[in-house]
Amino acid sequence: MDVRKSIIALVLVALSLSGGMMAYAAVAGAGGSTSPTASPAPAGPQDGARGALVESIRLRGAVLFGAHKGRMPAVLYTLVAYGREHTTALAYLFAFVGVAEARNKTVVAFASARNITWVHTDFRVIRRQGRPVGLAMGFKSTGQVYVNYTDPSYGQSGYYDINITVALMAFYHPRLGTTVMAIYGEGGPQNRSLVAYDVHGRVVLAAAFRISGWPTEAEGGHLLAGFVIGLRAKAWLHTEEGFRTPVKVAWVSPFCGSTRPRLQVKPGLIRGTFAFANKALVWDESGERQAVGAACLYQVRGWLLKLAIIVPKESIVVYPALRR
Repeated sequence: MDVRKSIIALVLVALSLSGGMMAYAAVAGAGGSTSPTASPAPAGPQDGARGALVESIRLRGAVLFGAHKGRMPAVLYTLVAYGREHTTALAYLFAFVGVAEARNKTVVAFASARNITWVHTDFRVIRRQGRPVGLAMGFKSTGQVYVNYTDPSYGQSGYYDINITVALMAFYHPRLGTTVMAIYGEGGPQNRSLVAYDVHGRVVLAAAFRISGWPTEAEGGHLLAGFVIGLRAKAWLHTEEGFRTPVKVAWVSPFCGSTRPRLQVKPGLIRGTFAFANKALVWDESGERQAVGAACLYQVRGWLLKLAIIVPKESIVVYPALRR
């Protein structure tokens, strides 16, 4: 499959409203502890004139795309994997949704990403030993950030000088695999069959963030940085006659099927779907830097995965902190 066909597959996945929708394979905190430095994007009407930012890297048997439009901290990462038996496109919508402050398991304040003005970088190619292995885009807040307190006793809602930097990354891991189950056939149920096949290589999503200037009025609070991940999948099976037959993707494995929120305080895989680092760096008001524990809270409803990284509330927070 050439580049032109890969681009066509990307457009079909990004724009089609049909096809299976599911969420899977989210990684929070994998990779380095630094984020790309955000640089201002062209202002005003130039965004519409320029259209979407698109970057791609060719891999063995696959193409990894990144697409972004507008200013919100969200990226569409698409993996087009092709072989002798199939062409499969997996499109991940990876978005940062905001920051919240929690005290005694109660959210007392929050700042939505929609109410923040953002600038962003171009796509950066992540390389390992000189070879491209992934894509990253950095986002940085500009101006003051509106913090909404849920009760006046917790604090005064208003604009604060808060700096937020977020990096949304996608890595291609050739040694991991994905199993796709698709419905094949037209007409009634008697003419349909369930087909399962393996896709070699997998996208690993990673997020890193830095928050400074969050209003600190009480001890013992925590900050939650929230992310959301969605997946659209499209597939075509290759017949012996040389035709490509579209099939409806019914399931992508591995998938986290739990609908109950959990709090995970140790690093590692959870049902093979995502991992996170359990360390963050914080600077207290005296300027001392220390490594502290972090936790991950996630929830699955339907085919949507919601993820939050919880760290102690200090003047500056950097996540992940794999090394001090």
